[in-house]
Amino acid sequence: MENTQKRQPKGNIKFNITLSQEQKQAKENILNHAYSFVVGKAGSGKTLLAVQIALDMFFKRQYNRVIITRPTVATEDNGFLPGDEKEKLEPWLVPIMSNMRKVYNKPEKIQKMMDAEEIELVSLTHFRGRTFDSAVVIVDEFQNLTKAQLRMALGRLGKDSIMIFCGDNQQIDLKDKFNSAIDDIAKLEQSSYVYKIVLEDNHRHSAIDSVLKLLTGY
Repeated sequence: MENTQKRQPKGNIKFNITLSQEQKQAKENILNHAYSFVVGKAGSGKTLLAVQIALDMFFKRQYNRVIITRPTVATEDNGFLPGDEKEKLEPWLVPIMSNMRKVYNKPEKIQKMMDAEEIELVSLTHFRGRTFDSAVVIVDEFQNLTKAQLRMALGRLGKDSIMIFCGDNQQIDLKDKFNSAIDDIAKLEQSSYVYKIVLEDNHRHSAIDSVLKLLTGY
């Protein structure tokens, strides 16, 4: 059984970023819902927001752990990569770990948290059979979840936990798009336990949207 006993909050933790007003409003709602879907284009700050929430709540001892996962699309079992589960998953999670260091630029502390399994990288393959208590669970790139993976992930939420899904509905990489969980996610919005936010702000270079519109048409 996982330890869910809350520890004493640490002192004021200084983060390297300041949330925008849009992100602050989203954060308040996310903390009041069991499941949240944060949608936005590249550069909207969706993953950055999820990471900031997870670290902030961890240091305030509202949650004991941060669980991070994402669908890998190309090979769900990562069998061709050497190493243990964490080593196989790490290449897929470079972007979210980069965001974590951007939010809290203390790599030695982050590594210490990972060594203590306070930050845990878990492949979706190994989600089944686990329950995550007193945790902030981040599921990145949710648009690439299959219907079965979405249902399985939703069922892993334990006592005193929240689950934050981050993704972009326009970036589905699944070969079988009919197996995408996007339509099922839309159904979940009817639940009072579910919150959805579409982030509109762009935190990257202003040229990106203009250039990409020439290629995509939207």
